[in-house]
Parts: sequence; C-alpha cells; structure tokens
Amino acid sequence: MRYVIMRREISKYLVSKISCDHLFKKIEGLEDQEIVLDFLLVYYVSNEFIDAYIANRAMSTKIIIEKNMPMTMKKLLDNAFLN
Repeated sequence: MRYVIMRREISKYLVSKISCDHLFKKIEGLEDQEIVLDFLLVYYVSNEFIDAYIANRAMSTKIIIEKNMPMTMKKLLDNAFLN
C-alpha cells in the first residue's frame, strides 16, 4: 500500500487537469495495487480537477482509497461512482 499526501504531491490547491493527469500517471506506474490519497489540509479543489479526477479514477487499474476528502468533492465522487 502506498500513502500519498496530496498537499505534498501536488499542492494545497488542486486546480488543473494537468496536475491530476500527472498524479494518475505516477500512480499507474507504482507497483503497489492499493493507493491511499490523503487530502488533509487541501483548501481548494477546482471543478476542472474534480472532473479529471473522476475520469482518471474510473480508468485506473489501482485500488484507490481517499481520506480526508473535502465534502464538496466527496459528494461529487459519490454521485459519479454510484451511477
């Protein structure tokens, strides 16, 4: 299992699609199958980042576990993956 702290890997402001795509490219390159993404102290997540995150997560071959995710992002993810 690999533990990734989002504010250290990207920033405390998750803004662009490019940074999300880069994150998932790194994740897919890891040998670990389970990846924990910790959003602790992430202050802002843009709609562009959320859209890219949903698309990348759906295509990912890894088991991704989110912790401390901002509530607005969590609601959008729940809706995206329940449908």
